[in-house]
Amino acid sequence: MTFGELAAAWLGSNPAKRPTTLARDKTVVRVHLLPALGSTRLDQLRPSDVKSAIDAMASRGLAPRTIRTNFGVLRAILAWAVQDDLIVRSPCRGIRLPEVSKLPKRTASADDIARLVEAVPTDYRVAVLLGAVGLRQAEVFGLRVGSIDFLRRTLTVQATINEVEGRFVEGDGKTAASVRTISLPRLVTDELAAHLARTGRTGPSDLVLQAADGGPVRATNFRLRVYGPAVRAADLQGLTFHRLRHSAGHLMRQAGVPLEVIQRRLGHASIRTTADVYGSLPESVDRAVADQLDELFHPACGADVVQGGDSVGDS
Repeated sequence: MTFGELAAAWLGSNPAKRPTTLARDKTVVRVHLLPALGSTRLDQLRPSDVKSAIDAMASRGLAPRTIRTNFGVLRAILAWAVQDDLIVRSPCRGIRLPEVSKLPKRTASADDIARLVEAVPTDYRVAVLLGAVGLRQAEVFGLRVGSIDFLRRTLTVQATINEVEGRFVEGDGKTAASVRTISLPRLVTDELAAHLARTGRTGPSDLVLQAADGGPVRATNFRLRVYGPAVRAADLQGLTFHRLRHSAGHLMRQAGVPLEVIQRRLGHASIRTTADVYGSLPESVDRAVADQLDELFHPACGADVVQGGDSVGDS
């Protein structure tokens, strides 16, 4: 059996895999793994072959994070081969991967978000606001009118729409934690109400965001024709929609919101994910904590400090 035959079998081995993940894995296999390893027999595949494939990716200028993603797919394929007794052990051992440099990434302030809302076409302003309160892009595109409770000012995230290999795939979220109900700022509910009234989308099953000719929004068209031009007009280069969602977490952290609440609002499956991204305490929040401790300590200790100057020596 060749690696190419193994990869094909692996791709078809998990019918429960999310369509977006399967599409990514197919692309990694087709573009990056088959050219380097496709014709190699499994019993002849060595760690040096894996290293050569990784080096080839680096020489083509792939980013370290992309190389690590591709290697993760390769490792999963070969681990499956070990599990199925096709090989004794995986050649994905002792492989040094390029380091991922943690450069600061663009996030948006409240003023930045306001500028972006003004720059985006009217029918898509709610998309920016929903991203700014923490929804993923696929969650925004999958949001239906019936998921909004205007009386309670809440929104229930319970569906996603992704474009996979040219077709739309509706799902129920990235993880179980993705299904969640969050409270909305009045600004967002007011904009949602105006948007639905303007577009005439009142049926519970109507998509809140739709393409110009109706139906779901294609992510590529949205990025190229709507979001990208608005980002440039607002002078916010580097602020992808994913970074807009991250900005929601940073804004909540700056407001002193506990990590557990940020986790729930963003739909993270693990508090570790939330802590890794938003764990550092902003100086303004840390100073506010010190000021509050001052207020607590002063009534209890203030009198002793002022009146008991010689009490320290008495102790």
